[in-house]
Amino acid sequence: MKHTRFTKSIIQAVLILLGTITFTLPVLSAFTHYDNKYITKARLTQDHFSIIPEKGYCALVDGWELYPDVLLSPKDFSSESQPFYPTWAGEYPNLALFHPDRNPYGTATWRLHLRGNGNVTLYLQEPLCAAKLFIDGVCLGGTGDVSPENYTPYIQDTACSFFLNGEAELIIQTANYSHYYGGIWYAPVIGDTDSVSRLIASRMIFYSLLFFPSLTLALFCIVLWKRQKGSPADNHSDSASFYFGILSLSFALRICYPFLRMFGVPLVRTLYAMEDAAAMAGIYCSIQIIFLLFLPNSFKHLKKILCLLSLGTCAMVVLVPFLILPAYPGITLWYGLFISWYKVIMAGFLAVLTGYGCFLGLPHTKTALIATAANGVCLLYSVLSIGYYEPFIGAYPEEYGAFCMVFAFAVLMVRRSREMTAENRKLNLHLQEEVQEKTEHLQKLLTERGQLIAELGHDMKSPLTSLSNMAQIIRLNDIMLDEDTHRRMRHIEKQCNVLSERLKSIQEIAALTSTPVQMKPMELNQFLSDFYQNCRPVVELYGLNFQEKITSRPCRIMGNPEQLFRALENLLYNAADFTPPEGMIVLSLSRDDVSARIELSDNGYGISEEDLPHIFQRSYTTRSDKEGQGLGLAITRTIVLEHAGTIDAVSREGEGSTFTICLPLM
Repeated sequence: MKHTRFTKSIIQAVLILLGTITFTLPVLSAFTHYDNKYITKARLTQDHFSIIPEKGYCALVDGWELYPDVLLSPKDFSSESQPFYPTWAGEYPNLALFHPDRNPYGTATWRLHLRGNGNVTLYLQEPLCAAKLFIDGVCLGGTGDVSPENYTPYIQDTACSFFLNGEAELIIQTANYSHYYGGIWYAPVIGDTDSVSRLIASRMIFYSLLFFPSLTLALFCIVLWKRQKGSPADNHSDSASFYFGILSLSFALRICYPFLRMFGVPLVRTLYAMEDAAAMAGIYCSIQIIFLLFLPNSFKHLKKILCLLSLGTCAMVVLVPFLILPAYPGITLWYGLFISWYKVIMAGFLAVLTGYGCFLGLPHTKTALIATAANGVCLLYSVLSIGYYEPFIGAYPEEYGAFCMVFAFAVLMVRRSREMTAENRKLNLHLQEEVQEKTEHLQKLLTERGQLIAELGHDMKSPLTSLSNMAQIIRLNDIMLDEDTHRRMRHIEKQCNVLSERLKSIQEIAALTSTPVQMKPMELNQFLSDFYQNCRPVVELYGLNFQEKITSRPCRIMGNPEQLFRALENLLYNAADFTPPEGMIVLSLSRDDVSARIELSDNGYGISEEDLPHIFQRSYTTRSDKEGQGLGLAITRTIVLEHAGTIDAVSREGEGSTFTICLPLM
């Protein structure tokens, strides 16, 4: 069975790889055919003039004259002919082939003859790395400073409009001492102004559709990881979210260059280092995600090697342009090739690792395998098509491959999130059912315990009463009792009374805890007013002045009137017991936005500072005769807590006490 399943997984993986390659190559071929400067290029006449269409646009690919290591002005061409190399845009990535030491840096002049009529616009895309533009001897601007003495690199896409009447001479002076590509590497575009403007706008819109969703995904995933970092969630899931966020961010940084070059970038080395570092960071994050999601416990040494290699490459592409290339420019050409083929090789490793996970039948590996295979095909196609494919509007194959990775991992994260949400919902449902079951069981036990305690108390009360009555009869009838026996009989009566009071307290507690409190909406204003009217005659028998101060603002709560009445009754009669005649007790009600505040204050004897922290404890009493059971305030506190409220006391000995109950409003 295992062998059959493994064979089936291998067949599926191979079919996925073949299907991805079969689909990706035709798509790239379609892009190459319909959106390629080397296909839609200006027609070249026999006398080497580039024909400019009256409507639409074309790329200036063929017919260039290259003059390496010199900056020639239009006057230099008018006085005498100059030796040149016939070339096409993209043939020479830099000037390394013209120098014995393979130094790619230097100045150059590019010349092209145009033929056409009407107003045209020339779109010079990313001149590397400083350029100056002339049409028929007239300077139309440029970027940076091309003179070797004052070389200032500046990358900015340039659009120049001019009137073409018959024939014209286009001269572009370039200088590069900063990047491993230089000169006219990207073919200029020329055409009528409306067509070129639409092309530029379409290109910006296309890259916006790649940039902003990736940036949004990056910010969302990083924030999500930050919020989940301290939670007890799955560490693999948290880390995968983080690396996916960094992957999306690196892709966004990698493809934001059209916007930067539209407005101009003076930091040339920094820009290209950032682009290369973003690509390497994407590879590193992809490795981490694949190992975390598909191979968390496999190939630990291989994972360590690949991660160290990708991190080292990230550091290299940052340091080399600033430290190595200026000192050893001869390695520049090989440096560019190394970066290109490194990406292809690492893409192959990613596809192999994902394919292995697919062989094992791991979930979600098919989506990742499609993405890694498509990325590998795009990277290889990008390397092999250098100098043969350059899009007008769309992205480069390498960028399409990276976007496939971001999109696939986004789909994968969404699917995993949905599965985790469904699993959490299922666990929560089971947890709620289990909690409800345990609660019902516990409530049943509490009810049975309360009933048992009440029954035991009732059963014990009868013989205890009989014993007390028998001792009283014997003592009162004076049946041959001496003084010592009388004293012992009185002690028996007293202890029976104590036991009877304690049994009464036990029954009260059992009745309080045996059944759940039934809550209902109640108007606290009316409830306290009724409480005041019911208790006022009894309190006044103590010789006390009982007053009420109840707010007119409605105070609606969820409560149990019987329990609250009992709690307030305990507080009121405690206050009456500890307040001398002619004293005062005040019942007040106030509220704020979230809670109602009940206060019962007196000007009685007060509570000592050492007793105040313990008054709500069971069996703790401050009565001097120690006959109290210390349960009244404890029961009051329990009732208040059952109403989701709080109770506290403030008192000073000899000045009185104030008890405050806060209950949440509906």
